[in-house]
Amino acid sequence: MILKEISIYSYKEKKVLNKYSFNHIGVNIILGEKKDEEDEANGVGKTTMIECLSFLLGKEIDGYYKNNKILLNKNVLITLETNSNGVNIFLGRCFNNPDKGYILHQNYIDYDLGQWKSYDDKEYKLKIEEEILGKDFKDISFASIREYIIRDEQNGFIKDSLGIASRNAMTESKVLAFLCNLPYNSETEIKNVTKSITKLKNEKKIISTSIGKSISQLKTEKLKYLSEIKKLEKDINLININEQYNIKATDYSKNKAQLNKIQAKIFKLIHIKNQYQQNIENLKKKVEDIKQLEDIEPFYNQLMGWFPTEISHNYQKVKKFYEFMVDNRGDYFEGKIKKIEDELNQLKQIKSNIEHLLESDYKILKNSNLIEDINTMIADRENLNTMIAEINIQLKNHERIKSLTNDINVLKSDRLLLTQKKTDEFNSYEQYILQLESLFQSLSELTYDIAGVFNIEFENNVSDRKDSITGRVKIDCSLPDDRSHGINYMKLNMFDLTWFLSSLRERDSHNITFLFHDGSYSKPNPSVKAKILKHIAENINDIGKGQYFVTLNKDELLKKDLEYFEKHGNVVAKLERTEDNSKRFFGFKLYE
Repeated sequence: MILKEISIYSYKEKKVLNKYSFNHIGVNIILGEKKDEEDEANGVGKTTMIECLSFLLGKEIDGYYKNNKILLNKNVLITLETNSNGVNIFLGRCFNNPDKGYILHQNYIDYDLGQWKSYDDKEYKLKIEEEILGKDFKDISFASIREYIIRDEQNGFIKDSLGIASRNAMTESKVLAFLCNLPYNSETEIKNVTKSITKLKNEKKIISTSIGKSISQLKTEKLKYLSEIKKLEKDINLININEQYNIKATDYSKNKAQLNKIQAKIFKLIHIKNQYQQNIENLKKKVEDIKQLEDIEPFYNQLMGWFPTEISHNYQKVKKFYEFMVDNRGDYFEGKIKKIEDELNQLKQIKSNIEHLLESDYKILKNSNLIEDINTMIADRENLNTMIAEINIQLKNHERIKSLTNDINVLKSDRLLLTQKKTDEFNSYEQYILQLESLFQSLSELTYDIAGVFNIEFENNVSDRKDSITGRVKIDCSLPDDRSHGINYMKLNMFDLTWFLSSLRERDSHNITFLFHDGSYSKPNPSVKAKILKHIAENINDIGKGQYFVTLNKDELLKKDLEYFEKHGNVVAKLERTEDNSKRFFGFKLYE
């Protein structure tokens, strides 16, 4: 991707406040100038320009810009004209709406955002990534690379490291290998296998801890419990509790019905007996009543003269009649009563027997001991079944351990093969690595007249440790006395320029054709800066592609070198403090 021009447009003022065109091929110097010797070149917008370019290329914008009242009041849109694979594309971001990104596919700019295609922040970043990396590169994002190709002095030039401050070591080595056009995903692929091995090992460890007994012990216990279950089931079947209870319940119902019939018959016989007894009592009472007439016989004799003789005769007849009734009918009723009493005695005996049966059946039906015994046996059987189930689980765990061991061994074998494959792949880059080393050495000799060390190794020591770095491409470089801040900064510049120039020469490399160094030339000796910048400009021109952006203050270059770069059109922006602030990056001052 070629970065062609950045512009600043104010919707409030309805005009372009500033624009800066870049060299499509070569070195682009963003220069901070002074009004006079006592003026300050810092704060004019060099870093602001780099931050805006990063924002346009998908980076989150700093909160300072989101909350800057002056910037928001002017309602600023920044745009970047690019060319990607021969297609002209404009990228746009608006500070008043930083969660949106805008893309315009045409050869001329239009500040009416209605003509642009709007994307939310995530979609916009994916579009940028697709344009720069294409679709061939997997498991790496432009977001992870961007800060390595747009390095700033604050985070990008830490001592004794080629990376960025506080970054994950694995991701960092991956990015550096990618930028150097080396196999970059070996560590990730091998680590994924190691993670699978670790997961299986942890499962195996947990299972092994839970077993505690050998297969032989478990099988012996299982046979023992199965034998006990068999015995319990035999005892339960002999009891056949359901059948017994059904029989008892049926007997109880029949006996209860028979008892009710006998009781009804007894009540009826007692009633008849009582009736017969009452009849006997009534006859006896009649005789007694007649006998009472004998007490008045003297009186009766006195009256005989007055009453007919038939009265006496009738009295005797009645008396004899009731005496006859008492003797004869009384015997009759007594006989009936005796017969009833015999029948009652028989019925009472039967009743007693039935009541005894009912009481026995009732006790059986209501007795919980038998149920408790059955339940106890069933519970024992279930406990034994549970224990057998646990044994079966442990036996399966033994099988699982065998299976896990086999899977682990297979994965270890796969990892060894993968590691060997990745080692062979890395070794195939031997000549290319020698070229990288040679390029770094030539840059260091050019700059400091000494040979620097550029070393690349592949870690193929297989390990199960969590922090294993098997498959990592380890890149390191050094210069004599690189403890000096100036030399350390230049070492990092030369490392970036090594991979950058090399990737520009590679036909099948990624589509990253630009590199930014913000502030990295502030500390190196002024005499060495021009050497490296001129050399890079010549190399890029020879290759025919590539853009190298650097920020410099005017006094950080020798006068003759500055004149050289201005003459050759390498200075693309001169930023300085003026009365109207028009030569600041935005064309206005961001603070009061």
